[in-house]
Amino acid sequence: MDKLISRLLPVCFLLCCMSCHAASAERIVFKYENTADLRGLVNVLTAFRAACLSEPLAPALPAELLPNGYQIVSGPVYMWGKEDGSLPNNVVLSKTGNEESDTAGGYPIIKFILPTARVPEGACEVSWARRWVQDYPSGAGRLSHDMAASLVARVSYHLGAALLSPPDAISADATSYSDLTTWRTECRATKLCRFDVLARIDQEGIEVTVTWRDEVQ
Repeated sequence: MDKLISRLLPVCFLLCCMSCHAASAERIVFKYENTADLRGLVNVLTAFRAACLSEPLAPALPAELLPNGYQIVSGPVYMWGKEDGSLPNNVVLSKTGNEESDTAGGYPIIKFILPTARVPEGACEVSWARRWVQDYPSGAGRLSHDMAASLVARVSYHLGAALLSPPDAISADATSYSDLTTWRTECRATKLCRFDVLARIDQEGIEVTVTWRDEVQ
């Protein structure tokens, strides 16, 4: 009996390792409609956490994360409509397959630069732009100011992040708000990462780009 157990243990260990190695990242799920309000912002932050913070970037990751209804498109096809070999490591998760139509539709866009010898950790960002009138026919009203005023708190809450740079002051009388902030949060199980949030909010709509910067050594 002891000999049988001693023979089975290495096999069990090997199968366990193979199972762990084969485990894939969870597919991105947009919990809400991509409306021009907090629901759309939460979708963006959720996608950023899954794409840029939860797992090290690897060639298989974009396919594992692909949201329902999205497609994987190369960078040149996405931007210019044809493959020219200029950006072999650029991959986009896209709703429509085209940058212009994704932006017009107000869909989150997830971009990767896959790891290379020159960029061993790769790069990752999630961007989103949407006009108020797509969801609020009467216009933004106070929504633009409220979204700007709560942006820092929402990023901190949904990504468990600490602000490293001071945010701009927000005036109730301002018709537009634009700011670039830098953050730090836990990532990839045991590490810390920095990321940037570039936001523009005005009477026309909201634009947000969240970009992974690097791991904090």
